[in-house]
Parts: sequence; C-alpha cells; structure tokens
Amino acid sequence: MDQEPQSARRTKTPAEIILETPGIPDELKKKLLPIISALTSGGRIMASLIARGPLLGITGSAGKENIQGEEVQTLDRIGQDTFCQLLGETQKVRELLSEEEPLPTLFPQADPDGLLIAMDPLDGSSNISVNASIGSIFAIFSPPPSSDRGEIFGGDKRKLIAGAYILYSASTSFVIAVDQKTYLFTMDPSFGGEFLGTGEPLHFPSGGKIYSTNESYFPLWEKGIQDYITWVKSGRKPVMTSRYIGALVGDLHRNLLKGGIYLYPAEGAPGKNHGKLRLLYEAYPMALICQFAGGIATDGDRSILSIKPGSDLHARVPLIAGPMDLVSEFHTKTGHPL
Repeated sequence: MDQEPQSARRTKTPAEIILETPGIPDELKKKLLPIISALTSGGRIMASLIARGPLLGITGSAGKENIQGEEVQTLDRIGQDTFCQLLGETQKVRELLSEEEPLPTLFPQADPDGLLIAMDPLDGSSNISVNASIGSIFAIFSPPPSSDRGEIFGGDKRKLIAGAYILYSASTSFVIAVDQKTYLFTMDPSFGGEFLGTGEPLHFPSGGKIYSTNESYFPLWEKGIQDYITWVKSGRKPVMTSRYIGALVGDLHRNLLKGGIYLYPAEGAPGKNHGKLRLLYEAYPMALICQFAGGIATDGDRSILSIKPGSDLHARVPLIAGPMDLVSEFHTKTGHPL
C-alpha cells in the first residue's frame, strides 16, 4: 500500500494555531476556540449541502428579499440558520449580526463578556445554480467595556480582533486572520472533515499581475478608475490579466494565493455611490485578512479599517484590496496616493 506523503501529515488545526499563539491572551483563547469550532463545523455542514444542492432541490430562490433588497436563495437561509445555531450554542457570542437580518440576534444565555460576530453566511449566492465558487465571511469583535454597552452591537467602541472566510469550491478552505497573521486550512474528508494547514502564515506573493473587477460597470466609474483599468490592460509593463468569479471570497482567495488586486469601486448609479459591499461583515474581515497577509484594503481613499460604520449596521463601502504594491499603484494612478 502506498504510504501517505510525509508533507501531508505535518499539519495543524485552527485550534492548535490559536493555542500556540502567545499574543492571544488566555481569556480570549477560551472564547475564540469554541467560536472557531462552530465556524468550521458550519463550514463542513454547508460544504456537504452545497455539494448535494441540486439533488436536494436547495439551489433556488427562497422567494424572499433580505434587508438589502436582494433575493434570498434557499442556501442563504440555510447558512444563516446553521451558523446562528452553532454560534449560539458556544455561549461565547453575545450578538450576531448577519446580512440576512436587519438587527443582530441576541443570545441572552451567553457569557456577558462574549464576543460579537458579523457575518455574510453565503457570499456569492448567485453562483450557486452554476456550481461556481461561493463562501461565508465572518468578522469577530471584542465588545466595549461593560460601562459602554448601551449601543446596539457595541457601537463604534467594538474592536475587530479576527476575520475569517470559508471558500466552497474544488476543495473547502478556511482562512483566518488573527494576531497579525493570516492562515489557510483545507478541509480533509478523510479526517472527518477536519480543517488542516501547514501552520505557516500566508503572504501575498510579489509581482502579481491579476486584476479582479466587474468591467460591465466601467461607464459608471469615475474617470480616474476608468483610466487605471485602461492602463493596466495596455499601458502597464507588464500588462495585467483579468480574472473575476463574481464572489468576493473566491476572487480575494485567488488573489491572495496568486497575487492580484480586487476592485469593487463606487458606482455613479443612484443608491450605489457609496459602494456595494457591506463594511462590517464583508469589507472589515477581508481587510484584516489582507493586512495580516502583508496587503491592504481601502475604499479608494482611506484604509477600510479606519472607517467607522456609524449607526447603519449594513453600511456599504467601495473596496480595493490586495498586496501593498498593487493597491499603492492603484491609488497613485487614480490621484489618491496612500
């Protein structure tokens, strides 16, 4: 019988990484460990359902709209219910904000000092019916001090401590950014669906030549962005190549591994001039993942992580994300140097 390659056995779980990280206080580890277990358990459940979706008849619309006015897919709702239940059972989550609900879900039985989580339970759900990449995105916040807990979802005094996503594709990946590092894990069905990784932090590769954007919106972008897109295709040396999946998780994951810049600029269309992606549960966690991998995410003018959402928990922002060199180049070319 063929032996398993040695490299395949030198792996670590997300829990092992958390336990071995000296920069994470012990009290925080006690909260993060069950939460990460809930996220990966939910990822296993969703990966199985997505793989069998057409056979189960769950790849279509649920016949409803969410708070964003977007059509809810059946798997959107299943993802919402799955992660909500698993996170609530940890008793380490006080409030859960989701793209699918107007207000946070409160867990009265949770630890009073429990964490706050914002999530997009299923990103790129329009890709479901064509078997293309989709994902789940999570932002994990510490709450404000007990004396400042009157505001919903911690107000502006919450602190982002981790960002994560799950990618459902040819394999199922779990990526988490915590304590200044970003890690990648892959679900191994032969180990009960455990997520395993090398334990080595991820870094954007240098010299990336990919740009990811929906160019059908080109006429709606400001001239500086139009000029930049034209330049990367014909004036830049070397020119860049376009790759766009249409799901934030899939596009950013590819660019994180291959080197590339993701762009979802503001559009001039009414209601979209503030961007499309939600700050708390899409832009924030992806910005942290980029930053801890040696990159940066901005709204085209300033760092995403410097933006405060105010009272709108579903606030939208433009998003430019990738390695520092490519994002800096974008800002220089569009007249907004970092």
